[in-house]
Amino acid sequence: MRVCFFNRSYYPDQAATGQLLTELAEDLVRVHGCEVSVVAGPALRPAGTGHGAARWGRLFEREWHNGVEIIRTRGTTLRPQRFVGRAMNYLGYFISACLAGLRLRRLDVVVALTDPPIIGLAGLLAARRARARFVFLCQDIFPEVAALLEDFHSRAVDRVLDGINRLLLRKADRVIALGETMRERLVSEKGADPDKVAVIHNWADCSAISPGPKRNDFSVEQGLAETFVVMHSGNVGLSQNLETLVSAAERLSGRPDLAVVVVGDGAKRAALEARARAQGLTNIRFLPYQPKGRLRESFASADVFVISLKAGLAGYIVPSKLYGILAAGRPYVAAVEEASEVATITRKYGCGLLAEPGNADDLAEKILALDHDRELARRLGVNARQAALDFDRPVQVKAYCDLLRTVARAAPGELRTPRLKRPFDVVLSGTGLVASAPFWVLIAAAIKLDGGGPVFYGQERVGQAGQRFRSWKFRSMVAGADQQRQAAAGDARVTRVGRLLRATALDELPQLWNIFVGEMSFVGPRALLPEEIEVHGRGKSVPLEAIPGYEMRHRVRPGLTGVAQVFAPRDVPRRHKFRYDLLYIRRQSFLLDLRLIFLSFWITFRGAWERRGGKL
Repeated sequence: MRVCFFNRSYYPDQAATGQLLTELAEDLVRVHGCEVSVVAGPALRPAGTGHGAARWGRLFEREWHNGVEIIRTRGTTLRPQRFVGRAMNYLGYFISACLAGLRLRRLDVVVALTDPPIIGLAGLLAARRARARFVFLCQDIFPEVAALLEDFHSRAVDRVLDGINRLLLRKADRVIALGETMRERLVSEKGADPDKVAVIHNWADCSAISPGPKRNDFSVEQGLAETFVVMHSGNVGLSQNLETLVSAAERLSGRPDLAVVVVGDGAKRAALEARARAQGLTNIRFLPYQPKGRLRESFASADVFVISLKAGLAGYIVPSKLYGILAAGRPYVAAVEEASEVATITRKYGCGLLAEPGNADDLAEKILALDHDRELARRLGVNARQAALDFDRPVQVKAYCDLLRTVARAAPGELRTPRLKRPFDVVLSGTGLVASAPFWVLIAAAIKLDGGGPVFYGQERVGQAGQRFRSWKFRSMVAGADQQRQAAAGDARVTRVGRLLRATALDELPQLWNIFVGEMSFVGPRALLPEEIEVHGRGKSVPLEAIPGYEMRHRVRPGLTGVAQVFAPRDVPRRHKFRYDLLYIRRQSFLLDLRLIFLSFWITFRGAWERRGGKL
């Protein structure tokens, strides 16, 4: 399987999304045998261990790291603390990524993340050009997350971001959300198809981060070994609302044996440091990012962690730092909304305490509760480590691999409907309903004269995506007959008028209405009865859904005619007819539909629909 990711941040950048994507890409190569490329922006930090760099035109460089091909675009690397710098970096990367995508070939799946929020357009363009599947991975939801910007706000930009986000959700073959709350946001607020949205959580590597002793080299070096440590570790950005943590530190300043430690960097760090200095707080310290090799020790130095998220962002952002805390087996206080994914996991596994977001008094109170009740803190930590195993890196990467393989197995033609198909169905069925109206009157009169009874017969059928609908026909069997069982040659249930209707397919004229309203198409697999079975020659009953190819048929609308209806012998087993259906799904085109419709009219003209052998 050949996969290409689009995201500005990638190795060696230390942003959370970049690190997670690096781990995902490398594991897909190393563990699952995939071929992986990443179209990334310029590295904001030196790679150090990168190798194999080679020029690819003036706008790109190609390099390799741990088996992953990195297509490194050119662009600015301005400091992202200011909006102008971020905008220039994003725009340069987006333009270069669009051009890079035009050069990509032989791809099965293209996955676009949300850094920057418009990069999905470049991924969609690359997927269409390479005839690959497109997956939209929502690390954040826009424009709601854009509201965090403190130096730029624009309703016009928000409308553009919202339109782009909805377009990508609509065009994507699959959408990945980071939690159930995010999935609900995408479906209820952004109009995403619920059948296309899968939930795959972020993760931590439980083999690299595990519970460790409080006294270790890191805690000793930093003078934290004998102190009750309250730690925030990760991005010090706009969404975390760390001002509340600084305010909580002020309320805890009377405890000389308690230290608040902020580990990491980001857009808010300088302002937070300045605020702590202005308030004369000596119990809060700011430390730089720690390399992966020291994460186990730095996490073990904490007695309690703090996870915070600004109110109103639940479901739009899922803090990835949670999973590292779980892996370290440490308790935490989560200052988040009740609806957030962090709160859901906290309640489910009993691994932390919840505080009101933005409430410094409540946050300080919950921190002191864990300080005073060390047994409670210990139990929460044990539960956290147990929860981490459900979100371990191999588990989540396998979930990605399984989803991507499922998407890749569906060739582009299997899911992509010709653009003219639906407009053609509407126009032709509408015209047919009007033009055939005189025949309806004659057929209805003939049915009434040939024994009476109802004119129409409706059956529940299975349509696209497994949706059920009522398919209508002119009644061709005697009233009260078992019409669920397919008619055989010389079947006594078929009336004299019914034999003519079935031979010419005129009994299916009412299905023009099913086509007009979108339940069917002129061309596609035949709509089947729910819970229908096939009886093998040895008398064994087999449910149709157990026959290979059954589910694939539901990816398109059922048809009045199709490859199986035209070319397959009437008495061929369903498992063989399904092969004809799959051939149509893979090869469908507007010209093929026209050909099948023409052949169907020819069969109707010859009255050959009821023939047991070839109809043509």
